[in-house]
Amino acid sequence: MDKGDILSILAALIIVSLVAVVLQFPAAEAGPEVPVTAPAKTTPEPPVTPPSVTPSVTPPEPPRPFRISYASEFWDYPCIHLPDNLMSYGGSDPLWKNSTEIVPFAYIEEGKGGITETFHVPYAVWRLNCSVSATIRPEAAYFRMALVDLKSGAIVKGAELRYPGSIIKNVQRGGKEFYLIVGLDEVDSYRITLETLTGYL
Repeated sequence: MDKGDILSILAALIIVSLVAVVLQFPAAEAGPEVPVTAPAKTTPEPPVTPPSVTPSVTPPEPPRPFRISYASEFWDYPCIHLPDNLMSYGGSDPLWKNSTEIVPFAYIEEGKGGITETFHVPYAVWRLNCSVSATIRPEAAYFRMALVDLKSGAIVKGAELRYPGSIIKNVQRGGKEFYLIVGLDEVDSYRITLETLTGYL
């Protein structure tokens, strides 16, 4: 045999053995999958609140009514005299429907006329609830009242009442300083209650 033939046979045997080795080994089994970790979140999740928990709303505390007194020094007030005719301001205004929501916040109770000290009303809607009592000469009872804006001196509301009874004047002007001018004839006593609604507290 020739040397070249031997080398050819050896090369052929090596190739055949390599092919046999490759074909005899089983294919590699796939290992368990490694889970891919997601990147960390940069924003924290909001806390979960239970659906049954709702914050309770407490109603505002009604104000304690303060007493309005007559002023001893009122000469620098912009208006100190009642007009001759307060009937131009009309009669009693309509009553408020829900009486349970009415909240008194100030009052004056007197048996003589005069000019009050100034007072501040913070509510956008309020009213003057006036009641007059006269027992000695009720037929001659005469009550007059004017609500005056301290800054401008303008009469905001006026009321005139002959005989005992009551009158209501609604006011839609708040956040200002006011005072009252009251005139009486044959009246035993009167009371003016300043009232608002719970929705305006």
